[in-house]
Amino acid sequence: MKKFILTGVGIVIFLPFVSCYNRLEEEVANEESFVSLETEFLLPVTKDSVLIDIHGNSYHDYIPKLDREQYLENKLFLMGWSGLNVSEIDTTGQFIKNITRRGNGPGEIPVGNYASVWQSTDGGIYVLTSGNAFMLYVFDKNANYRYTLRLFEYLSNVFRPPLTSFHFTEKDEDGKFYLTLAAGSTLHSEFTKSYYKNADVLARFEINEYQQKIVSAETIMSYEDFPEMVEVLKEDKVFWFNLYPLFHRIGNKTYLTFPFSDCIYVLNENFKIEEKIKSKVLSEVKKVRIGSDFLPKTPSEYYDRVYYRNKNAFGNLYVTNLQVLDDLVIVQFSKPSDEKDFLHKFPTREQAYEDQRNYEGFVHKRDQYWLIYNMKNKKEDLIKLPPEYSTGIFLDKGRMLVEKKFDDLEGFYLMKYTLPEAIGQ
Repeated sequence: MKKFILTGVGIVIFLPFVSCYNRLEEEVANEESFVSLETEFLLPVTKDSVLIDIHGNSYHDYIPKLDREQYLENKLFLMGWSGLNVSEIDTTGQFIKNITRRGNGPGEIPVGNYASVWQSTDGGIYVLTSGNAFMLYVFDKNANYRYTLRLFEYLSNVFRPPLTSFHFTEKDEDGKFYLTLAAGSTLHSEFTKSYYKNADVLARFEINEYQQKIVSAETIMSYEDFPEMVEVLKEDKVFWFNLYPLFHRIGNKTYLTFPFSDCIYVLNENFKIEEKIKSKVLSEVKKVRIGSDFLPKTPSEYYDRVYYRNKNAFGNLYVTNLQVLDDLVIVQFSKPSDEKDFLHKFPTREQAYEDQRNYEGFVHKRDQYWLIYNMKNKKEDLIKLPPEYSTGIFLDKGRMLVEKKFDDLEGFYLMKYTLPEAIGQ
């Protein structure tokens, strides 16, 4: 039974979780009730926004990661799409300092690609680039360059996919810390079964800060460690768009899921699956798959990859963010779209070749949902926002921060919302 509470802006719906936090070998009870996402869910009511102005500066056009701790410390990092100029601003958009720029000199990034930024408690700034030649650039708290580590040389069979999860530990008294990141395979194509049979999910590097060197590197977990992978491989098909994991590490536990998954896996300090959280809402959304299956072979042309990637992305459950806040696990996702809503927006083959990165112009945007699961009382809340919003995080149980873009503005807003009721209660 659903409990409806009428508010001044919408309806809050508390949906029960079924068989949550089970052991892996346990099965989720099969219930007849169906969770509808067409209901008007709770919408945040009080907002405070700041425009991050990038007018006239094409180098600073996105935030590599919305980070709760950094925002609460009144700082944000901006990244450039092509130039990889990394800068720090405050939460009102005021410039603080440049960190790096594109180039071939010390501390400069030679190849344009997505990158991520993390800052340690002692102020050290770590810039992690993506691609086949992914590297780590280290700066001090004043953005003075210190050293570079060529991570790809230690794990030559993996690459770091753009805009994927990563985690740094704070360094110990001997200067040792660990970097864990989502990994892709350089040996197998993601359009083939061999990828899921042979590729690993995570890569971890042990780094000595004082010696400025990588001590060891290893890949962790394979796709076949996850039961849902084993099941889909039995069907001889894969039908999702983005295979790279999303994870959030708190203490010695890692919470991990995949963009196509209805489970959140809880890993221990040795990255072994201890438990799983099985969401009924995500399970019901996942059933409504309307996209086509991937080809069993690698598409030979760029247009084919665009077509199959996007058709599957918008025809399936698509999880885009994972956050753990105290006793809450928060999953941001979108539900499948009807084919008629996005297929006609695909470009012609000629248009695709003209601008290979112009996805927003022809991909249908979907409503964004935030699923909030309380690990103590096993209740679920759901928040819905219109499709013009993108990545969001919760600052605490009463406030959320969401990116919003406008077609007629050179920049994007960070919308800070205060909820009428605290989440996860």
